Amino acid sequence: MFLDLYIDHQEQLLGITLCGLSILAALLFMFRHLRRYRLITDTPTAMIRSAPQGYVEIIGHVVSGEGGLLQAPLSGRPCVWYRYRIDRQDDGGKGGWKLAERGTSDAWFQINDGTGVCLIDPEKAEIDVAQRSSWLGNSPNPSSLLKYITVLGSLSLSGERYRYTEHLIMEHEQVYALGQFQTVGGGRNTAALDKLQADIIRDWKRNHQQLLARFAAPAATEFSAIEWQAVRQAALQEAELQRQYQNNLPDMHILSNPGQPGYPLIISTQDPTRLIKRFRQRALLCLLYILAALWFCIELLMAQVS
Repeated sequence: MFLDLYIDHQEQLLGITLCGLSILAALLFMFRHLRRYRLITDTPTAMIRSAPQGYVEIIGHVVSGEGGLLQAPLSGRPCVWYRYRIDRQDDGGKGGWKLAERGTSDAWFQINDGTGVCLIDPEKAEIDVAQRSSWLGNSPNPSSLLKYITVLGSLSLSGERYRYTEHLIMEHEQVYALGQFQTVGGGRNTAALDKLQADIIRDWKRNHQQLLARFAAPAATEFSAIEWQAVRQAALQEAELQRQYQNNLPDMHILSNPGQPGYPLIISTQDPTRLIKRFRQRALLCLLYILAALWFCIELLMAQVS
């Protein structure tokens, strides 16, 4: 073949084994990227107001929720979601970078597409953002000023250096989201009256003495048939009030992780076309690696073994 390899039998077996394992890993990554590429290209964009229940794609702009904005832990910038990482380098910059701290926010945020508002639960999401920053410093707790002072290097010439990385989703940014869409409220999934009544009675029974004092005769230890009927009637009235309250609740739209293999929750502030291109390129790179690994594996099989 193209390479004149002279190796012993043990080296040949090791090389073929490593090639085989790397090919399997590359295949898994290739199918993973292809799966996401197909999901994004094949799933039409839905309007929040009329989106079907299930796995959908929505595009909107971030709006501030009732809880207000978060504060990014490194830069202090206002945002709705953050992910950060702090790496430490010892020996005055001679050593390698080691993870010192990292974290991700789990607070929900909202997006508005002009037809409605949808809550986004970022737990277990694959998040790709445009707002990324990385800078150096000499403190484990950077401030927003250090970002601009130390962008060209560390303030210290010796000792520990720190590298800070921060990913943010900002208010008013456009967000692409693909995940499990669910509408709650408006009387949806409200239990039947008899179920609500039974739950209320079960809750009342936890304090038997208080229930006796409310419905039974003084000094009674048990309910009569008439008294128990009064308990049931009061529970029914309470159930009707609960059902009416639930029916009057406004609709609330939620997008979250489906929890099903092959259907990820994807959130991105990048343009969807760039997202599609990225997954396609990653799948192509995996394919090229597989072809290269197969070629090298063939070279090992054809090598002269001593």
